[in-house]
This record gives sequence, C-alpha cells and structure tokens, in this order.
Amino acid sequence: MTFCTAINCMDGRVQAPVAEYLKKRFAADFVDMITEAGPNAILARRIESALVESILRRTRISVENHGSVGIAVVGHANCAGNRVGPAQQAADTLDAARYIREIFPAIPVIALWVNERRKVDELTTSLNKGSARPMRRRPSPSRIPRRD
Repeated sequence: MTFCTAINCMDGRVQAPVAEYLKKRFAADFVDMITEAGPNAILARRIESALVESILRRTRISVENHGSVGIAVVGHANCAGNRVGPAQQAADTLDAARYIREIFPAIPVIALWVNERRKVDELTTSLNKGSARPMRRRPSPSRIPRRD
C-alpha cells in the first residue's frame, strides 16, 4: 500500500478531484487528507501557531506512519477559509508548499490549484516575474481563472 498526503481545504468540492489527481501523480493507493479551512493561508502566514502545529503533526503521522511518498498543498477557487483572489491564493499555496518543503525536505512537495470547474493543476513560479501559473502538460499557456 502506498500513501501520499494532501494538505487540503475542508471544502467538500475539492476532496475527490485532489485525491484522484494525487493517486495518479504519486502512483499512490491512498491519500491522507489533512483538512482545514484555507490551509494554504494558515501555512503561508503562520499567524495561528496552534493550527500550523496541528497541520504539521498530522502531516508527520502521514509521513512517518504511512510512509507518504509525496505531499501536496492545495488552494482552490472560491475558498471560504481564504477569501482572497486567485493570484493571492496561488501565492499563499506556493509559500505554504515552500514551508512544508523546509519541514519535510526528503519528500516531494507540490502546490495544486483547483479551479471553479474542479480541474486540478500544479502551480509553478515564473522565475522572471515571480507570478504563479498552473503548469500544463500540453504546450498551450494558461492562467489561473479570475473570479468575476
């Protein structure tokens, strides 16, 4: 049995798409879901230390007890726990992923974006501008959709 870990929003709309994506991405049988409202903001800003420690404690359980082969930090459109626009969501998700990577350097850590249609994309940063964009497997460029 192979596990991976998702630090994901508690929003039920994003659970299944994230689990399906991660099972394929990490060739895992199971996904340990660590959920909070807006965990990307919690980890990026690290203001609420009790919540940060709770997320880290549960992630350690997944890594140490289940042998997690990869960790994803997830941000999504229309998040009630992190009520900011898509650009800030992406920045928070990437900052949170960097933080998790510092804590768990031996395990691959990725940042995911789930759009309004529940499509999952990996986030990367442009080295020139520092802007976050979803990573596409096909050559056509795309951006995180704006909420109008």
